[in-house]
Amino acid sequence: MTIAPLGTKGEPMRKHTSLHIGGPAQFYVRVTTERDLIGAVAVAREHELPVFVLGGGTNLLVADAGISGVVLHNDWAETQVDGTEITAASGTPMASVAAVAARKGILGLEWMATVPGTVGGAVHGNAGAYGSETKDVLVNAELMDLDGKTWTAANAELGFAYRTSALQKTSTIVLRARFRGTPGERTTAVKKIKEIANDRMAKQPLAQPNTGSIFRNPPGDHAGRLIEAAGLKGATEGGAMVSTKHANFIVNIGDASASDVRTLMERCQRVVKEKFGVDLIPEVEMVGEW
Repeated sequence: MTIAPLGTKGEPMRKHTSLHIGGPAQFYVRVTTERDLIGAVAVAREHELPVFVLGGGTNLLVADAGISGVVLHNDWAETQVDGTEITAASGTPMASVAAVAARKGILGLEWMATVPGTVGGAVHGNAGAYGSETKDVLVNAELMDLDGKTWTAANAELGFAYRTSALQKTSTIVLRARFRGTPGERTTAVKKIKEIANDRMAKQPLAQPNTGSIFRNPPGDHAGRLIEAAGLKGATEGGAMVSTKHANFIVNIGDASASDVRTLMERCQRVVKEKFGVDLIPEVEMVGEW
């Protein structure tokens, strides 16, 4: 059922998350242009409905009860290249930014090929991989609030820290981001992307539904090592399992619910705290009606 102009009512979020988990959205609308994105936010605002912007559906755990308000699925993807800088729309997959950079012989963005999400999510969460983070290559980001006001924030204004930024837990929407690499050879970039992609395939459970790393790595250690040392590799809760390939991943091995995953996360946190005195902080964002 479509409730114009708010989109589809009751769309199951499990169809749009990498974990294949999530209850219904009160309203769901997919946008593919900047105009549609801004328009959808304006309509939601007029109806006094909260807005949740969904990108690639990774790094998310959507509640079984779903999400109230409007889920705005941002599929607006486009890039522009100026020298060694790439400006990308917020719905652009990070892997696409890496591919564009490689084709243009821009180095330093190869790690983006292994980030399973979009530019908007990467800026919000300071996504990173293989020793690099979004903050290392971001020049600035164009932002918008729910009233439609837009502004450009420099890197230093975004409060970046490990896997977080000042944008998290706010309603601020990323419209575009500008990244800067260094000049180099296309063949060098392509070779690097292939190397890290192969390494990721070997180490991570990419064949099973997952949402990326579940916990942030604590200072001086790795969450996966701690979970494995706690004897939790392969542990299950309902249809959710701590991956036997990489213990900082929880995979959906059947019809896992969000509550299954949450319970398993809490078990990992409790046992690691008991055994090693370390607090595991979730990297995955829990959204919806818990």
